[in-house]
Amino acid sequence: MYTKTNKEIYRFKVFLEEEIEKEVDVEKEVEVEKEIEVEKIRKNAEGQDEKYKDKEKRKVKEKQLVKEKRTDKLKKEHSFVITQPTRRQMEEADMEYSIEMSKCVKQGVLTKAMLMNKYSDTGGMLSESDAKALSKMYGELSVLQTEFTQLNLKSNKDQDKLNEVSEKMANLRRSIATAETNFSALLNHTADTRAQNKVITWYLLNLTHTEKDEEKTPFFEGETFEEKKLNFYEMEENEDPLFTLVYDKLTAFISFWYFSANTTSKDFEELEQDIEEGKL
Repeated sequence: MYTKTNKEIYRFKVFLEEEIEKEVDVEKEVEVEKEIEVEKIRKNAEGQDEKYKDKEKRKVKEKQLVKEKRTDKLKKEHSFVITQPTRRQMEEADMEYSIEMSKCVKQGVLTKAMLMNKYSDTGGMLSESDAKALSKMYGELSVLQTEFTQLNLKSNKDQDKLNEVSEKMANLRRSIATAETNFSALLNHTADTRAQNKVITWYLLNLTHTEKDEEKTPFFEGETFEEKKLNFYEMEENEDPLFTLVYDKLTAFISFWYFSANTTSKDFEELEQDIEEGKL
């Protein structure tokens, strides 16, 4: 949860191999035109040959330091920071969830509650008690989402009540996620899952920052969610190397934070280690 003293969820570094062009000093034998002293022969007054010295320009070879461009491969460090959402951002994310749920239901996509009721009535991979327990939690979440939307639309918002409802929704989602583990494949295409995935994407696009010289910059460009989403698609389609390198980690960290309560830096460090070792 966001507090003034804890404004980060997690920070981490990645190292991207990049080609760096740089100039280096190289000692080379080069041909230059220089004025040098040479010995010549001429006739003197008596008609005899005599030697004398004169200066003339000639091309000679000498060693010099010259600049050359070289391309080296270097692992460049990139620092990422996932910031804690503000209260305003959490409200916006919950609103996105409610909007997506409503849109899916209108398009005929079943909610998890509808699916659980169907399985509890007809039998299937879920026991009747499991299905009823999940159905009850989905029903409670639906009520909370409706209450949250109504509170948020009021001109005189009760911020304390909004905070209370938002906290209940977050805790209920975590309980549902735990209960769903054994039959997640069945629920992948429900309205709830689509709405949930959209919220995780919303947080991913809005909370991800890069940091350089202690200055944070949003990783995804744009002022609105739609603009950031377009930038996300562009990076994906253009196979941006930094995006490709960091995307799986970002998704794992945001999802872990969204579904977990009271996460610590150690939890994220262990998760990052599992990702690095290919355990996830």
